Formats: sequence, structure tokens, C-alpha cells
Amino acid sequence: MRLFGVAVLAGIAGGALAHGDHGSGSQKPVVDENASWMEKHMAEEHHASGFDAASFFALHDFDADGFWEAEEILRTYGLMDESNKHVTDERKAEIVRDILSLLDSDHDGRVNRDEFVHFIEVEAKTLPDMGTGPGHHGDDEYEYEIHHWEK
Repeated sequence: MRLFGVAVLAGIAGGALAHGDHGSGSQKPVVDENASWMEKHMAEEHHASGFDAASFFALHDFDADGFWEAEEILRTYGLMDESNKHVTDERKAEIVRDILSLLDSDHDGRVNRDEFVHFIEVEAKTLPDMGTGPGHHGDDEYEYEIHHWEK
């Protein structure tokens, strides 16, 4: 069932959902050095050069409940990944607070799809670079499923 969800999200994203270099032959899109963090993330982590706000949101709503909560924000920004183990809990909490302050317009402690789409498409803003790299959000099981789905 989880693999089916991954396949559906990949279709929503409108392109190859190639997470990292798994030797699948997928080519990462070339991204301008002045691209937004979101564009760099999608190119680096998903090998996608085109996406819209709704597909970005759905792809990163890891539990598919229609909301981004603190853990999903941390995962999107790579803060659940071993490569960012040096980031303190205080900094992680600060990042979550910063993202929620930008996106959570109804102040319920989570971001829904409409809030995210409004921020990106109506306000013409983008997720900020929080200095944590391009974002890594797959545990070993998720990485395995993505790799084999690509094949």
C-alpha cells in the first residue's frame, strides 16, 4: 500500500520521482545557481524541473493527511536525515517556527494545502533556504521503495 502511495505522488509531481542517485540513468535537471531552494530541492532530490505548488505540497505530505506538521517540515528540509544530525533541537524548532510563521495563516500549528498554494501562487513566494542542504527525507524503507519504483 505504501508503494502505491509513492507511485501516486510521483504521478502528481508530473515527472520522474528519482530521489538521489540510484543509478537509474535519470539525469538531474540543470538548475541555475540563483534558483530558489524549492527548485534546487526538486532538481536534486526528485530530478524534476517542473512542478506546481499543489504537487510540491502533496509530494511532501508524507502521511497524506492533507497537512504539513512539524515532522514533515523537518523531513522536507532534511532534518530527519543523518547528514544533518549536527543540527541542534533548538535550531530544528526554530526552523519549524519560521516555516509555520510564513505558511500557517490560520495559526493551527500546521499547514494545509490551501495555505501552501496561497503562499506560493497568490503571494508569489517560495520556501526559504534554511541552510540545511537540498533536503533529504527518506528513511531506508522509503529510499528502497523509490529506487524500485523507478526501476
